[in-house]
Amino acid sequence: MPKIIIIDGNSLLFRAYYATAFPGVEIMRNKDGIPTNAVFAFSNMMLKIMNELKENDGIFVAFDAGKHNFRHDALETYKANRKPAPEDLVIQFPIVREFLKSLGIFQFEEIGFEGDDIAGSVAKLSEKSGYEVHLYTSDRDFLQLADDNITIHILKKGLSDVLLMTPSAIEETYGFKPLQIIDYKGLRGDSSDNLPGIPGIGEKTAVKLINEYGSFDNIIANVDNIKGKLGENIKANIELGKISRDLAIIKTDIELPFKTDDLVYKGFEFKKLNNFCQKYDFKSFISKINSRFKVASEEFNIDIKEIADTKDINLSNGFSIALDYDNEQDYTNSEIYGISIFEGKNLYYLEINSVLKDNKLLQALKDPTIPKLAYDFKAIKVNLNNLNIEINGLDFDILIASYLLDSSLKNNIYSVFNYYDIDLSTKNESPSLFVQGNKELTAKVAYFSYILKNKAIEQLKTVSALELYKDLELPLVITLSEMEIEGFPLDVNTLDELGKTFQVKADELKKEIYEMAGEEFNLSSPKQVGDILFNKLGLKANKSSSTSFENLKDISYQHPIIEKILNYRKYFKLISTYIEGLKKQIHSDKKIHTKFNQAMTATGRLSSSDPNLQNISIRDEEGKLIRKAFHYDCNEYEILSLDYSQIELRILASLSKCEPLKNIFKENKDIHSETAKTIFNLSNEPTSMQRRRAKTVNFGIVYGISDWGLAEQLELPVSEAKEIIANFYNSFPEIPLFFKNIVTSATTDGYVSTLFGRRRYIRELHDSSYQVREFAKRAAMNAPIQGTAADLIKLAMIKVDEALKENKLKTKLVLQIHDELIFKVPKNEKEIVYPLVKNIMEHAIKLDVPLLVDGGFGATWYDAK
Repeated sequence: MPKIIIIDGNSLLFRAYYATAFPGVEIMRNKDGIPTNAVFAFSNMMLKIMNELKENDGIFVAFDAGKHNFRHDALETYKANRKPAPEDLVIQFPIVREFLKSLGIFQFEEIGFEGDDIAGSVAKLSEKSGYEVHLYTSDRDFLQLADDNITIHILKKGLSDVLLMTPSAIEETYGFKPLQIIDYKGLRGDSSDNLPGIPGIGEKTAVKLINEYGSFDNIIANVDNIKGKLGENIKANIELGKISRDLAIIKTDIELPFKTDDLVYKGFEFKKLNNFCQKYDFKSFISKINSRFKVASEEFNIDIKEIADTKDINLSNGFSIALDYDNEQDYTNSEIYGISIFEGKNLYYLEINSVLKDNKLLQALKDPTIPKLAYDFKAIKVNLNNLNIEINGLDFDILIASYLLDSSLKNNIYSVFNYYDIDLSTKNESPSLFVQGNKELTAKVAYFSYILKNKAIEQLKTVSALELYKDLELPLVITLSEMEIEGFPLDVNTLDELGKTFQVKADELKKEIYEMAGEEFNLSSPKQVGDILFNKLGLKANKSSSTSFENLKDISYQHPIIEKILNYRKYFKLISTYIEGLKKQIHSDKKIHTKFNQAMTATGRLSSSDPNLQNISIRDEEGKLIRKAFHYDCNEYEILSLDYSQIELRILASLSKCEPLKNIFKENKDIHSETAKTIFNLSNEPTSMQRRRAKTVNFGIVYGISDWGLAEQLELPVSEAKEIIANFYNSFPEIPLFFKNIVTSATTDGYVSTLFGRRRYIRELHDSSYQVREFAKRAAMNAPIQGTAADLIKLAMIKVDEALKENKLKTKLVLQIHDELIFKVPKNEKEIVYPLVKNIMEHAIKLDVPLLVDGGFGATWYDAK
């Protein structure tokens, strides 16, 4: 059986550092004074581990991303007792990653999770894929993963003293099974992670309780049978124990952007490894590593010609372009150092100062008749606009093409080019993708953006997505880039005034909460809130003793303090996320320039970031007030908001060919009232509550809601919710048949399609987990509906944008929020623009039911509805 070796990167590097950093002794450094002792010791450990590799074996290193993660959300004091890592060690973290890249060893980290969770998920995935797993670490939390195919190697002293921990060895050593380590942590806690456990329970007592009751939950369930002080102590500290237990659990189900087979070690390229060794004075390492791991180097053999101008270059037939800038994600504020272009024969690089002086190149960039090829053309267009450089003539965008080929691809440049078996790594590799002077990487992006066009186009044809690419997604790139450049004004004074109002209400609530609790406590601490509610006030806890919004809402009837806590959290979020958060995103032109993510969601919907304006609530009136801060200072303009009405229900009616549902829309009846009459067997008009419930049913059906899910939303017994859904399907029989056919087709084909031919691959339909399969079925049912709605709004945006330009109007499309389009409209164009845009949106595509668009003008975004 082949094996996968998994290495806890942070654990080994910390151990390597302290094994070679002695008090009073200068640590090892390279010729430039950079500390290298930890990487040196780490490299020697890697040599020993790699010698265990055989053909078809894999090796993987998991790292902490070094950021806030979900455990900190659950317990603010998580790992708070740990001292900061020494600066000389911190410097070496990017170096060790560079080292692993030079070795060709797969490594990964994910913001929001710890390296333990990455390693655990890879371990279970590897086991599931038929590999024997060996995990190297000094962290005993990993013992919970041990089973017949996963062995934990606990490092005590380098690799010379290692404990080989199998299930039997763990049971013999600790007196309980591997998975029971989490129950043990729940009882005993963990001082290294600052997990409190249940105070007063020692090692022997913890083991005894586990052996007697089997699990932490069973101990809690039988706590009344545990006599004396021990039982009382457990009862008084259940919340502490549960938090400690839950946070000790290593996640093993993280969605990973790679397959287990990707971890199979393919060897190292001599030049890459040698460059690293020369740079950090590890000259002996290259001679120590077994030569059997060396592979032939695949060189990038195209010469990069650094030029000062393009006077001798033919650009008229088109070219690809890539920017050399310092931040791939925040392209709106990034400094450009240079550009690389490839015209089919030669690859060039120009410093940005040369570009600004090159009138021939500037005119070629601006000329819409000269085809341009790129990766993420939108980012290039927005970034160049910061230098007043105009670029037109988009012909091919490999990011967009790849997204249509597989929407599950991670939205980063490495994932995209890896999809085509292209390795973008260079000898000038850096932890940041785009860095000043990384001319080779910039050139490779330009080169492969050109070279891969024909291959990508053929693949788009294969999946019937070429028309979608050319007619929808590619034109949308330009529309979105112009929206990002235009921006949307945000008034900081209005925000501040709203913030003051929210702060007063938050302070009042805080005072009332403290009075009810009889003491002050940290309202931002789930632990302290839980302690007040479930211990001091004696409220009946939910199953998990959680203080999340959903769980507190469920028990809000028990005490008025809960509703006040929930309201306080609302105001706290409004202040932190929307008042202070949005202020940080205002540019020098007093506008928000949100980024529209075109290649991110699996359904095809657009999302926005920096900031995410789609998260501004419209259901809560005070959250909606944030929209008042969006307005134009100049009285010449008003804001127009137009929104598709019940678009997904209309699409469902059309796609399912459901005549009763189609007739409701054709006759312009109220869909929610008509549904209420149907599911509640009413002869008269429904009450407002019945209509609201019908509305929940309508939108729930679109998302494949379950009996249990509807029961939870309507706060009804499951049996009653089941009857409501049955009544709906009996009244609209084509809909369940439509959903059944979709799931059957998706299970066979592996994907579902929108009306426009967009595919969403749903591989989880074949998962071994029932819950995962059920979730995948609901996703399959919803994807054609939500995806078609996404395609519709995109098409409407393109058509509206074209119409505004053709009519030489100054009105601009500035925002897209779900099914809503927002425009900047000069007052003298109002009478022209409203009917023009409304008509285009309502006739963007032909369905079996009419489309309806509602909206209006306002001085602020808030007023424009």
